[in-house]
Amino acid sequence: MVMKQYALSELKNKISGEIITPADSAYDSLRGVFVRTGSPTLIARPHSTADVAAAIQFARDNQLTLSVRSGGHAMTGLSTNDGGLILDLAHFNSVELLDASRNLVRIGAGARWGDAAKALAEWGFAISSGDTTSVGVGGLTLGGGIGWMVRKYGLTIDSLEAADIVLADGRCLRVSTTDSPELFWALRGGGGNFGVVTALEFRAQAVGDVFAGAVIYSIADYKSVLTGWVAAMESAPEELNSTLIVFPGLGPEPQPMLMVLLCYAGDDEATANAAVQPLLELATPVHQDIQRKPYYAVLEEAAPPPGIKSVTQNGFVKAFTPNVIETLLAHYGKVGTPILQIRKLEGAVNQIASGETAFAHRGYSAFILAASLVPVAMPAEQIEQIRQAGWQPLKSLVSGAYVNFLSDVSEESLSAAYPEKTRARLAAVKATYDPQNVFNQNLNIKPRR
Repeated sequence: MVMKQYALSELKNKISGEIITPADSAYDSLRGVFVRTGSPTLIARPHSTADVAAAIQFARDNQLTLSVRSGGHAMTGLSTNDGGLILDLAHFNSVELLDASRNLVRIGAGARWGDAAKALAEWGFAISSGDTTSVGVGGLTLGGGIGWMVRKYGLTIDSLEAADIVLADGRCLRVSTTDSPELFWALRGGGGNFGVVTALEFRAQAVGDVFAGAVIYSIADYKSVLTGWVAAMESAPEELNSTLIVFPGLGPEPQPMLMVLLCYAGDDEATANAAVQPLLELATPVHQDIQRKPYYAVLEEAAPPPGIKSVTQNGFVKAFTPNVIETLLAHYGKVGTPILQIRKLEGAVNQIASGETAFAHRGYSAFILAASLVPVAMPAEQIEQIRQAGWQPLKSLVSGAYVNFLSDVSEESLSAAYPEKTRARLAAVKATYDPQNVFNQNLNIKPRR
C-alpha cells in the first residue's frame, strides 16, 4: 500500500516518537522480529499513550494491518507484517519502584526482561519472567509467563497487580481486580487481543542470588536420566525449578545429548546444594556448571542460527504415566527428531484456580515443548508437515497449549490454548473492548457476546 504523503505528515505531527518508513536508514534493523522479517509500510515508536492512541487511529483510518511489538519474540512472527503498521513499544521501557514496603514495581511493556531483571536486582527484587534476556515484558506477561521461579512464585501474571492499556477507540485505562476487573482477567493470559498494554505493575519477589546452571548427560543414559529426573522433581522443594532438554544435535555430525537446566530460588547454599544434589546423580554427568548468581544472570539469549527459525507445538501433562515415559523415550533424542523441552510445574502455579486468569492450564505436572529448526525459506506447507510430525507422538497424551510458545494461529491451536469456557469469556471481553477486532495480529479471539 502506498501511503499518501499528506496523511503521513499528519501522523508525524501527532506523534512525538519516531515514524520510520522504508526510505529511512533505521528501517531494515527494525522491520524484522525473532522468526520473521516483514515489510511494513510504517513503524511507529511512540513516546506516550497519546502517541499510541494516534497510531492506532491512523492504522484504522488507513485500513492498515496493526502489529504491536514489545520484544518481537512471538513465535508466530505476527509482531511484524507486510504493508501494515508496526507499533513498536521500545520507548516504554522504564522500571520504577513504586512502593518498597509492598515490593510494588512498574515496568514498561517494551522493556526487555534482561534489562528489567537487572534493574529489579538493585532493590533486591526479582519476578519469575521467562528464560531469555531480549523477550519483551509486555508480550511474555500477556501470554502468562512460565519462568525460572514458576514453582515457587507462579506465573508472571500471578504477580501482576495492574496494567495500563490503550484501547482501539483511544481510551486509556488502568485495569486491576477492582478497575475493569473483567478486562484485567482477560489480560492475564489472553495475549494482545484487547488493546496496547503500555505498562504493568507487579508485586515483585524479594529474591537476591539464586543457584542455577546446567548438568549435561550422555544420550546413552536417556532412560535413567528421564525417569530419575521425574522422580527427583516430584519430591523437590518448590524453590527448585528444572527443565530437561532432550537435544538431538545439529550440524553435519550431530551429537544428541541431555541437559538438565535448573534454578534454585534461594540463597542458602547448604539448602540449595541438598535440593540440587539428586539432579547431579541421575547418571554420570558429562559436564556440570551450577553457580551462585543474581537472578538476572539466569536469563540467557537463545536464537537459532542465521537463516533458520524454530517451529513449535506444546502442551501439558497431568502425570508422567508409563505411556508418557515410553513415548518420550521412543520418539525423541535421536538425530532428526525435534528438540524437546520438559519443564516441571506444580507448586505455586497450581495453587490458583484455573478460572481465576485467562491462562487456564493449572493443575498440571509438567509442560512439554517440541521445537523443530527449519530454513526460513522453506515452503510453509513443508514447515507445517515437519511441525505436525514432530508433535504427533505426544498429541494424544497432552492437554492444552501455552500461547507464548505456539508458532501457528490455527483453530486447533486456539482451541488448545483456550478451553471452551475460557474462550467464550474472552470473546465477550473482546466484544466489549475491541468489537471491530482491530487487534487481530495474534492468536486471535474474535468478538462474540
